[in-house]
Amino acid sequence: MSSKKEKIHRCKENWYVDVEIRYEKINLEQWSWVFEQSFRTTRYKAGNKLSNDLENIVSSEKVLISYYPFCGSNLTKLKENTW
Repeated sequence: MSSKKEKIHRCKENWYVDVEIRYEKINLEQWSWVFEQSFRTTRYKAGNKLSNDLENIVSSEKVLISYYPFCGSNLTKLKENTW
């Protein structure tokens, strides 16, 4: 049994701070590449509820992918040393 680990694919084409491409466990047995966009609170968005922690994740959306949407890499063929 091979030991898989979560990975994050990064490239210069993705300059968004709220978008990550991750290789992660999606259920009890399967792993996949996932496009994840997280929406975070800020002092401005939080309104009257100001806190010391201004980077709370409010919601997150994930989509299973095979190709990297920014640089076009085929994620299913990436070698571990390219992550």
